Amino acid sequence: MNSSRRRYAWLLLYVPVFLIWFVLLEHFRGPDRPYWVSYLPLDDRIPFLPGFAPIYCLWYPFLLVPGLYLLVKDPEGFRRFLWSFMLGTGACLLICTVFPNGQDLRPTEFPNDGFCVRLVQALYAADTNTNVLPSMHVVGSVAVFYGALHSRSLRRPAPLAAIAVLTVAISLSTVFIKQHSVLDILTAIPLCVAVWLAVNRICRPAARPGSPG
Repeated sequence: MNSSRRRYAWLLLYVPVFLIWFVLLEHFRGPDRPYWVSYLPLDDRIPFLPGFAPIYCLWYPFLLVPGLYLLVKDPEGFRRFLWSFMLGTGACLLICTVFPNGQDLRPTEFPNDGFCVRLVQALYAADTNTNVLPSMHVVGSVAVFYGALHSRSLRRPAPLAAIAVLTVAISLSTVFIKQHSVLDILTAIPLCVAVWLAVNRICRPAARPGSPG
């Protein structure tokens, strides 16, 4: 591992912190506790489409595979990805900690018993309907796109377009499987903008010797 990778690999220490915080949040801010309901009338017009469940599940390899690739191939892109993920999901966890929220959009009856329906049911069982605003699926996906945007190898048209499409598809899947309200996506967007601005300041290239500032 070269010096750049060693310098940024410590950021991975956030991952267990994120997981522990999320598990504790699900336990202490779960559906058995009072929560503010995230909802917009537009949610009622969005159909339940279980076929989007596999796309929703892509979020996990979508974080892992580009993250490891950037760590190995492009430490600067990795640094921006991890800082974006840390600040974005950290803000989501903090908001849900001080402002308990959830959504009541999940269907109680399902149209069939196919693979995608069973996958949705498994997701519902593994993840509660609380702690949804802002959507961490959106924030995490945008963090991957942000890292790719600052990667020399992934900034080419084909991979960047593929990452952009996946970012949008994963974000939309959250409302089609009724795991999130549209409001959760809308609140994630300004958070992502704020995170981008913050990371641009944190990750500014160091001034070269002899250069002004």
